[in-house]
Amino acid sequence: MAAGTLLEAGLARVLFYPTLLYTLFRGRVPGPAHRDWYHRIDRTVLLGALPLRSMTRRLVEDENVRGVITMNEEYETRFLCNSAKVYNWSPEEAVGAITKIRSHIYIRPGQLEILKEFHKEVTAGAAKNATYHTSQR
Repeated sequence: MAAGTLLEAGLARVLFYPTLLYTLFRGRVPGPAHRDWYHRIDRTVLLGALPLRSMTRRLVEDENVRGVITMNEEYETRFLCNSAKVYNWSPEEAVGAITKIRSHIYIRPGQLEILKEFHKEVTAGAAKNATYHTSQR
């Protein structure tokens, strides 16, 4: 790992808990400083911060959440949860949708590359399965 990458990873870990506390604070204050933990995109999708375990029951019962997609670092998920839903968006379209709804979100170039690789694998797998299912009929 290059020194710059190591420094960036270390700094991210150091800043994670203070920024988590800041996000929790912003979710509880009224007025213009308030920031919702999530926003509803449509009847099946919520977009927001990864839910804390304490939010799980409410999200399942009130919002009918059945899964969570995350691009978090492993150390960030200790207090949180995970799963998936498919939209036929390119990675760039997905990032555009995220930033349109939650403008404070910044997708780093490394995260976009991971998203592109994931998208490539999923679409290749879907195409292979579609070909397989078609040939079985």
